[in-house]
Parts: sequence; structure tokens; C-alpha cells
Amino acid sequence: MLAIGIDMSKATFHAALDDLLVRKFKNTREGIDTFTGAIKSLGHAPGATTIGIESTGVYHLLFCTKLMEAGYSVMLINPLESHRFIKARSLRELKTDRVDAIAIRAMVRVGIGRPFVETDEVLALKALVTERDGLIHIRSIMKNHREARNVRTRVISKPLHDPSPSVMAALDMEIHILEAHLLSYAPATQYLLRSIPGIGAISAASLVAHIGDIRRFSSPEKLVAYVGLDCRVHQSGTSVNGRGFISKRGNHQLRAVLYNAAFSARQTNPDLKAYFEKKVSEGKHYVSATTAIERKLLHIVFAVWTRGTPFEARA
Repeated sequence: MLAIGIDMSKATFHAALDDLLVRKFKNTREGIDTFTGAIKSLGHAPGATTIGIESTGVYHLLFCTKLMEAGYSVMLINPLESHRFIKARSLRELKTDRVDAIAIRAMVRVGIGRPFVETDEVLALKALVTERDGLIHIRSIMKNHREARNVRTRVISKPLHDPSPSVMAALDMEIHILEAHLLSYAPATQYLLRSIPGIGAISAASLVAHIGDIRRFSSPEKLVAYVGLDCRVHQSGTSVNGRGFISKRGNHQLRAVLYNAAFSARQTNPDLKAYFEKKVSEGKHYVSATTAIERKLLHIVFAVWTRGTPFEARA
């Protein structure tokens, strides 16, 4: 298998074409076209070449979509994994764009990464979900500012201008508009997921946006690991040290969505409610018991999504 490693930044990217040759290109349509032409001239043909790239917020999206359109297989790599990989390969704290690109190429060659399979519809939905999350965060900041202002008014005699009502009203309106638009993307899949107790409209949209194609996971355990809810235990020799913790290697936005969904699910799903109470009675902390519900909920999501039929409660 021919492999290429890409270290992406906002304006440029470095491409490791082999263990020694690293070239720099602009992160623009023209720059990506130049890169595609260069690798074809070197014999890196579509179908025979896999390209690895870190998942870098939004800066990798143009590259991934254009290379996928050109027929290349693109693998997304978690930056945490690449950091650990680079650190394990070198005793020195050496980090450059060239070193990172070569390391990413090595990771691709040993099978690390997940395929980039996002469609235009999923990318659009993810953009809307991200915009909504951002506005929710801003609204939370404004609420804190309003509370602080109320405290100041008790100690300051002069009247203070209060912009929060108009700003909050504008934020509420934009959030409502975004939430209405969310329903129009992948509606059939969102409908399936909303049939699961605990999964509401926003949770369903977020799941579709961040998971994309459920078929890239061969089992619910793979989905659990992708989200970062799999257990991590430190072991040395025959000793296991300390408690097990979730890995948190995956998508933190999905973990937040599932935490809220698990709270609702254990109130509306008798089986999950009983499972939660069982965990608590065994001495599990509230958070640990809730995490167990999140994993159960992901198994249900996987079953409903792959089966293509709505959730049905057990008789």
C-alpha cells in the first residue's frame, strides 16, 4: 500500500510522500490541485494510495473532500493519537511540520485512523450543530454577565445600560431558526433515532452530524470507543493499578450529548432506569452509573440505526 502523511494547518500543509520527501503546499483549491497532480506524477494513483491527515477542526475539510472526489482513500487521525505516536518514536521533544507529516504517514501504514466518509449533507448538518452549540455557549456567557451586572447595580448609584435583553432575544431567535433547519438534514435517520427514549431532536441531529455513516462501525463496541466511553485500565505485568476510567479519546461533543440523553433515558426507559439503580446499589458513583447508561444507549442507537426500524420497548 502506498501511503502519504499530511500535516495540516490553516494556510498550508506538509505532505510526506515517503520517509524523506516532504513538500509544502497551500491549503487552497489551487494548492490541493497542485498536490494531486504531484502525487499522480510520482505514481500515487487513486485506489492504490491511502492518505492520512489529522482531524484539525475545519481546516482539513477542503482537502479531504477534494481528495475523496479524486478517488483517494483519506484516513482521519485523532491528534491525541498522533501526539502519542510521535512521542513514542522519539526520546527528544521534537515537533515540526516535517516530523509530524512523516509520523502520520507511518501511522497510516500500520492502519491507524478512520475513513473520511462525510457527505455534503452530513457536513452541512455538522456545521449547523456546531453553530448552535456556539450560540448556546454565548447565551450562557450573557446570562453570567447579566447576573454580574445585577450585583453591580446594588452598589452603583448611577443607572447602567443593560444590553442583555436585546442580545438574549436575538440569540434565542437565531437558535430557534437553526434548530428548525436541523430537521431538514437526514430526516429519515433522525426520525429513527428520535424513537429511542432519551433521544430528542437536538440529540438525534448531533448523533447524525458527528457519527455520519453508522456502517463504518462493525460493532457497537467500536462506536463506544469512537465516542470515548470505553474503559481505560492501567496495567503493568500482573498488576492492575487503580480504577478503570473512560478513555475520553473520542468525540467530546458526543459525550456531552449522550450524558444529557442518558439522564432523560433513565427516566423514560424502565430497563435503563432499573440498570442505573442496580449500578448505584452496587456502590457505583452517580457519574459512573450514568456513563454505563450512556454505553447502553449507544448500543441501542447502533441497533436502531443499522436495523433501520424504530425503537420498540420490550413487552
